[in-house]
Amino acid sequence: MLDIGDIPRGLLALDLLVKEAEVEVLSAGTVQAGRYLILFGGPVEPTQYAYARASEAAGSMLNDAVLLPWVEERIVPALMDSVIHPTAGGDTLGVLQLGSSPTMLRAVDAALKGALVQLLQLRVAEGLGGRSLATVFGETTDVEAAIEVAESAIGPRSDWSTSVIRNIDPTVAARLSQGTHFFSAWRG
Repeated sequence: MLDIGDIPRGLLALDLLVKEAEVEVLSAGTVQAGRYLILFGGPVEPTQYAYARASEAAGSMLNDAVLLPWVEERIVPALMDSVIHPTAGGDTLGVLQLGSSPTMLRAVDAALKGALVQLLQLRVAEGLGGRSLATVFGETTDVEAAIEVAESAIGPRSDWSTSVIRNIDPTVAARLSQGTHFFSAWRG
C-alpha cells in the first residue's frame, strides 16, 4: 500500500505501477486530507517491481508505504469488506488507531502472525480523517501479545494509540458487533 500526499502524483504512481508489472489493483482512490491510497498485490517479484516504480514516481509526496510479500491471509478480506466479524472465544478486545494506513497494515500483519487473535475489523482512512483503525479479539494474554507486537511494528511514530479492554462488557461487545461507524451508513 502506498499513501501519497498529492492526488496528481498518486494517479501518476498508479499508472506507472500497472505499466511496470502485472499486479492487481485492489483499491485506489482519494481519502481525507487530499491524499491518494493505492492497494495492490500479486506474485512477489512483480509486486516488488511495481512498488519500487510507484514509490519512485511518488517521490517526496510519498507519506508512507508498506510492502508485505507474504501478507497474513485475513488482512485483504477485512480491508475489502470492513465488516465486523463475529467473535469466537475470549473476552478481551484490542484496539489500535494509527495516523497511517500503510503502517497499520504492517502492524496488523505482525499482530496476526504473532498472536492467536481474531481480526474483527480493519478500516483505513475512510471516515476517520485519514487515520486507520483495527480491532482484534481473543483471550487476554493473546490480545496483549498482539498489541505488543503491533506496537513494535509501528516503530518510532507518534501518531498512534492502543487499548486493551479486558472482560469486555456485553453491551459494548453488542455495540461493536454493529460496527464502529457513528452512523450506520457513512455519509463521508
